[in-house]
Order: sequence, then structure tokens, then C-alpha cells
Amino acid sequence: MNEISLDKIAKIYSGIRNSSMKDTEPTYQYDIITLTNENNFRINKNQLETIKTNKKLDEKYLLKKGDIIMRLTPPYTSRIIEFNEKNVTTTSNYAIIKVNENYSPEILNFYLNSYYIKKQIHQVSEENSMKVVNISNIKKFNIIQIEEDKKETYINLIETFKNKKHLMEKQIQLEENLIEEIIFGE
Repeated sequence: MNEISLDKIAKIYSGIRNSSMKDTEPTYQYDIITLTNENNFRINKNQLETIKTNKKLDEKYLLKKGDIIMRLTPPYTSRIIEFNEKNVTTTSNYAIIKVNENYSPEILNFYLNSYYIKKQIHQVSEENSMKVVNISNIKKFNIIQIEEDKKETYINLIETFKNKKHLMEKQIQLEENLIEEIIFGE
């Protein structure tokens, strides 16, 4: 198995400090993504916060479809941006990961949420009392290189798994709603 450091397959930045962006004379407006437990750490583009500023953000902070954001604090969850919207960014609590064209964002996101990477995260987060992973640590994470002829198979496998997981979560929620209706009559 060949391993490669994450910084060889992606450009990695910290999100913006939105407190330093607020201004009394706003010229630019940006939507900010956060991953909250309310939506099971999923991106909901209908619940984005808005920030107005007179400073134009550098392109590296603007998220595009296929980019990944990763929480720098527990539970260190990452998600792929699955939509194209203009002027969307995230806060400094997240890493912005812009995957190179020759690597799959789906595969990388799966890695970032896997036990394989969580082990590396816990090793570096144990070094500080706040359990924050910094960008320089993320750049050094080891990723297993995927053979070119297997990428499509792995992407299909990951997509099938995600769909099945989503359907199972939906089924559990429906069963819970049904039980509540039976018990409470609502």
C-alpha cells in the first residue's frame, strides 16, 4: 500500500475568522456553512448564515462543488460540498480542503470520516488540551493512494453505502415517529 500525505493531493486552508470580517459599511456578502449536530453533521444549504463585509475574500476561501470542509474540533466530521453556489465559505473552526483533479473528493471524504484517519487525528489532538487539530497536522495525514483502475469502483461502493445509510436513517426516523404517534396519539 502506497501512502501519500494529504497536502500532496489537496490544498488545505483554514476557514475565515468571521469576527474580523464584520464591518459597518458592507460591500460584499458571503454565506457561511457550519456543521451542526441538529442536522446530523450534514450541510443544509437552506440554513446558511450570512456575513457582510467590505473585504473581498480570497478565492481559496470560497467553496465550490467537490471541496470538503472538516471540523477541527470533535467529532472531526468532514463533508463534501455537493452544490454550486457563489460566495459560500466557512469559519475558522473548519479546514477547507480543495482536492486536486487527479484524486476523488468522495474517496478522500470517506477517508477523513474513517477510523484510519480518526486514529491520526486523535494522535495529534492528544498533544493539546483543547483537542483542536490544526491545518499543519491535517496536511501531514497519510492517505492510501488508490490505483487508477479501482477509483470508479470505490466511488460507486461509497455512494451505494451512503445511499443505504441514508435510507436506513430515514426508516429509523419513520419508525420512531410511528411509535410516538401510537403512544402519544399525535
